[in-house]
Amino acid sequence: MTVPESFFGIIPTWIGVYGLSLIMLSISFFLFYKKLLIHINNSIYNLEFNNLNQRLKNVFINGLAQKKVLKRFSLKKDISGISHVIIFISFLSFSFSYILFIFADTINNQFSSKLLTQFGKILYLNYLEILTVLVLIALSAALYRRWIASPKRLSYSLTKKPESIIIILLIGLLMLTHLLSETFNHLTNNNADFYIISNPISNQIQHLNLSKSLIFTLHDIFWWTHLLTILSFAIYIPLSKHMHLLASPLSFFFTTLNNTGVIDTPKNLETLETFGANNIKTFKPKQIIDFFACAVCGRCSEVCPTALTDKQLSPMFLINNLMDSTTNNSISANPNLNEGVINKNVTETEIWDCLTCGACVNECPVGIDHITPIIEMRRHLVMEKAKMPETAESTLLSLEQRGHPWKGTTYTRSDWHENLKVKTLSDNPNAEYLLWIGCTGALVERNQLVTKSIVNVLNYAKLDYAILSNEETCTGDPAKRIGNEYLFQILANQNIQSFIKYDVKKIITHCPHCLNTIKNEYPALGFKAKVYSYTEILQNLIEQKAIIPILDNGKSTAYHDPCYLGRHNNIYDQPRNIVDSIPGLKRMEMCRNKDKALCCGAGGAHMWIEESNNKRVSHLRTNDFLETEADILTVACPFCLQMFEESLSSKSLDENKSVKDIAELLEDSIKTDNKD
Repeated sequence: MTVPESFFGIIPTWIGVYGLSLIMLSISFFLFYKKLLIHINNSIYNLEFNNLNQRLKNVFINGLAQKKVLKRFSLKKDISGISHVIIFISFLSFSFSYILFIFADTINNQFSSKLLTQFGKILYLNYLEILTVLVLIALSAALYRRWIASPKRLSYSLTKKPESIIIILLIGLLMLTHLLSETFNHLTNNNADFYIISNPISNQIQHLNLSKSLIFTLHDIFWWTHLLTILSFAIYIPLSKHMHLLASPLSFFFTTLNNTGVIDTPKNLETLETFGANNIKTFKPKQIIDFFACAVCGRCSEVCPTALTDKQLSPMFLINNLMDSTTNNSISANPNLNEGVINKNVTETEIWDCLTCGACVNECPVGIDHITPIIEMRRHLVMEKAKMPETAESTLLSLEQRGHPWKGTTYTRSDWHENLKVKTLSDNPNAEYLLWIGCTGALVERNQLVTKSIVNVLNYAKLDYAILSNEETCTGDPAKRIGNEYLFQILANQNIQSFIKYDVKKIITHCPHCLNTIKNEYPALGFKAKVYSYTEILQNLIEQKAIIPILDNGKSTAYHDPCYLGRHNNIYDQPRNIVDSIPGLKRMEMCRNKDKALCCGAGGAHMWIEESNNKRVSHLRTNDFLETEADILTVACPFCLQMFEESLSSKSLDENKSVKDIAELLEDSIKTDNKD
């Protein structure tokens, strides 16, 4: 790559290069500051820089290595990830080439040759030419996919904006001007070195017998056009949806280091001036970054259970509407005076639609957390405005008055174990494990049967455990996800005092929501313990031969991954291993499974909050089960059990279809002395 001696004989090339770069990069930074950085600076919260090594690792793995982009790569279904990776690699490769061949060689035209050696330089330039062709192919594929083939996730109005074509055309122009400048460079220098793409093109152009002056002029035109296109990118990116190229690395760097199911726990609630968020100043910096990191790829909305059931909430639109709020809302020194986003950029229905299942977060290739801004807006509605659905209000009232969300139940927390061989911690304070029953396992009749099965199996294995019985209260999960942080902390601290009282070190939970809250959210309140899902304990007991399933089941089952067990806490194999240990029970997989599993519809306190339209998420998921033609839908969550029993009863006429908890299937396959 030869640098022109001057800008068409007007000024030296180095002045043109550095002068143009300084002007356009300054404009770019100003736009970037006005678009994003000013809002981060004005936020009432600070950026988090703890655990720097992990944050840099996130940028490298998910940003540079494109792990999340390639997550759904499939030769049969989706090869778009390869196109993105090719374009991203070209971005890194050409960026390095600009430093060498433009900015350095402009000052010293031998710099690149000395650094790379002449052979290394030729090798690198050939690599760039091959990459150029691959990028042009990838761009053609992208145009076809977005504007002709158009899969569902690219059929939204947001994904059809003209700027999607503009960026493709600009990248295409970069590639073509690079090839053409290299081609005419060979003609001007009579270069004898081998170049895999530009040499054949220059050989063809030689037949046109162009004059030397025209060849020099064309080389300079393509070289300067290439540079101007590069610098135009710097200005265009902050003005377009491709702001994600700048914001996504920041999103990965500042991403939460907790599990995706964790909602932050503010401290010193009494001293806070405002609760939750309703304007750009009251969102956290990471959330503001996320508003600009969206690549408008549609992956989140494609897997969102609320979007799939035609509800108002679509994660992609939510994030983009919140991004729009940064330009539409004025900035005031007093956050309470700023115009709110709720009912202006985001409807209350959208806010309450969310199931906090994490499907959107799991799919997002640029590290956006869609859940936390929704919870922040719920907090504002609940704690500042006292506005919420009637069913959410009655749930909070029950939690306040009774310590559980099940309004109308006639059971107490001790009724279920009246005739069972189970000890309380007051009877056995030195027990190795606390078996945490949870509200649903203790107070809902159908789930009491599951709790009894768990107890019978643990008794069979002679595990040393005890329960709290009437000393339990709700973990606070429903209150936290509805948005009443104050009530959550009251309930959580009551349980923490009981844990401290009995010096609890190990806890077994049945409910994945209880698991997530005690394991991942209680540490922010000062309590840490080893918290296990019962599926982890049961699998270990099976491996240790303390439990030996022997009775043949003779049926088939499809296992459903609960969101708060699977996606949020990465427990996928243990439940399947338990099912596989039962003789004669054939396990099948649903079309959406493991981290792609569809929510049952109960997450985000929707066990008690009614859905906003008649299309129920649980019915959609039940269709996945019915497609397998399995006999049993196996679950590992009390919420999932209730949702699917209702759904199956409304959809299936086959009385042989049933919903079972894993503990029930395991109990049926072993001999217990105290089966109820």
